[in-house]
Order: sequence, then C-alpha cells, then structure tokens
Amino acid sequence: MTGGASGIGLAVARALRDRGTTVVISDVEQSALLDAAADLGVLGIRADVSRCEDVERLAEETLTRHGRIDVIINNAGVARVAPFEELIDEDFHWLVDVNLWGVVNGVRTFLPIIERTSRAGFVVNTASMAGLRAAPRLTAYAATKFAVVGLTEALDEELAARGSHVGVGVVVPGQVRSRIGASERNRPGGPGGPIAQQAGSQSLLEAEVVGKTVADAIERGDLYIVTHPERLGSVRQRHRRIEAAFEAADSVMGRARPISD
Repeated sequence: MTGGASGIGLAVARALRDRGTTVVISDVEQSALLDAAADLGVLGIRADVSRCEDVERLAEETLTRHGRIDVIINNAGVARVAPFEELIDEDFHWLVDVNLWGVVNGVRTFLPIIERTSRAGFVVNTASMAGLRAAPRLTAYAATKFAVVGLTEALDEELAARGSHVGVGVVVPGQVRSRIGASERNRPGGPGGPIAQQAGSQSLLEAEVVGKTVADAIERGDLYIVTHPERLGSVRQRHRRIEAAFEAADSVMGRARPISD
C-alpha cells in the first residue's frame, strides 16, 4: 500500500486489516508513516514512489517478511490546482513522477511478484473522477489521472488475454477528506496554498467510507471502483460530447463517400 499514512490509503489499509489481511503500508513522509503504522499495528516502510529503487526495496522487504504478496494498492498521489498558464514545468514533472510513474513503478515491480506468489492476486491503482472527466484548474492533475485510468484499462485487457489469475481495478473517487489538499507542502520550489475541500459539501466523503468501498471491490474483482455514484451525470456529459463528435464525423464522411462505397 503506497500513500498509506493518511487519507484513502490509511482507510483502505485499516479496512483490509480489519478483514484479516496482513498489511504493509508505505509513505514518503517518515513521521506520518511511523504514526500510521503504530496506529494500525502493521509494518511501515518509507518509499518515494517516483523512485523505482524505492518501490523495489518496498517489494523486497515485504516479500522477505511475509513470503508472498497478494495485493498492491498504488495509492500515492499529489495535486496542483491552478490555471494552466500558472503551471510551470516542475509542476508537471512532479505530478507525472508521483501520480503516473508511481503507478508504473508499482505495477512493474509488484505484478510479477503477485503472479508468482499469489493464487488470486489483485492490483489497485488510484486515479480520480478527474481521470474520467476534466475540470478547470486541473489540467496537470487530470492528465496524470486520465493516464492511470488508461493504463489500468489496457492492463486489464492484457491480463485477461494471457489468462492471468491477477485482476486489476482503478479507483475513481470524487472529493474525499484527506491530506491531498495539503500535498503542495511537498511541491518542488516551495509549498503553495492548500486546496479547498468544500467541507460543507454533501459529496465530500470520509476516507473510511472509501476504504470499505475499495476493500469490497477488491473482493469482487471490480475493474472500476466508484465512490461517488452521484457524479455519473458529469461523466455522461463527456461521453455524449464524444458520441456527438463521432456521429458528426460519420455524417460528414457518409456524404463524402463515393457512390461505389
């Protein structure tokens, strides 16, 4: 479990532990990791998911301690919320390194181990509703989360095609009470301001609710792990615009086709 010291990661770790799963959590912040590991009564291993060697060490120490790995949850993530014109190269590098490369490093490292040591494994990648439909001020964040959704969908087809016993799912949460709103404390070049989480919003879920949802989805083997079903309308709007573009293209190309076709 990466990003396991707070928010969704901590909540999923707690939900899995409560179901009898042996859990190992990881985080980039040592003090928060130690506190979370002590609270859960589990092993905590510091790792920066943007560094492949850190993720490999996490896997090696987990495997040495427990002998097998059944599930990896690639949950670590950061956010930078700002208009596109205010984003600098370092912002994009930071989000891509953590949100996308963190998932790539996690899948590349843990999937072969899970296939080798587990009888029925599962890979969970945390994306976002911003990976299904974009929103203002989320250009960099949405770019990474769309990538995580696409990676997971393609991986699901590859695993199915080769008859793997390992499944894969992608979490697409809306707003969840977590520390991602303060992730700019680790932003390269110095911290920015905190991200408002609309504390009074009915759609702001407690992390514990999401933790249970993800644990349930792992047991079922769900590809899409949805936490905010009320957001379906905004996803449908995006799909309708895409479908309308296909219909328009078909209409134009249909009129332009030679009669022989």
